[in-house]
Amino acid sequence: MNKNIIKVTNGLVMAGIFLTLLALISLPLVMTAFFKSALSMTDTNLDMVVVIAIYICAIPYLIALFSLKKMCKLLLLNKPFSSDMPKLLKIISKCSFSELLLFNLTTLGLFIVYGIYLYAFTIVSCLVVSFVSLVICLLSLVFANLFKTAIEIKNENDYTV
Repeated sequence: MNKNIIKVTNGLVMAGIFLTLLALISLPLVMTAFFKSALSMTDTNLDMVVVIAIYICAIPYLIALFSLKKMCKLLLLNKPFSSDMPKLLKIISKCSFSELLLFNLTTLGLFIVYGIYLYAFTIVSCLVVSFVSLVICLLSLVFANLFKTAIEIKNENDYTV
């Protein structure tokens, strides 16, 4: 694989980590301002509940991003067939599936506790996040098994005289 492409990918992952952390830091201020100004909701704690729900959903996303960063590091070190690669892909798969569950459960909790109606935006976002998370989960599992098989074949070829 071309080193420049790996460096660009690594830079994009680093930018994603930085922007995510920046967004998470500024989230309480932005959400409070939005709920008070745009929705005129000053007598409820819904803004903090939404912020906490977003923080809960961000945990697996950040773990997956840092796993992707480790994968880029392995590629930069020219170790694509390291035994860590399938492990990192399985971590990403588990994070993606947990994101599917966490997002839908927190959204359902907000619907039940705060009586938020099922607007088209909320339904579509649940469907999109569920579909994308499930696809990433399945692709990561398939690639983890593929890498595991490739590593076994490579090791077998390396030890064959």
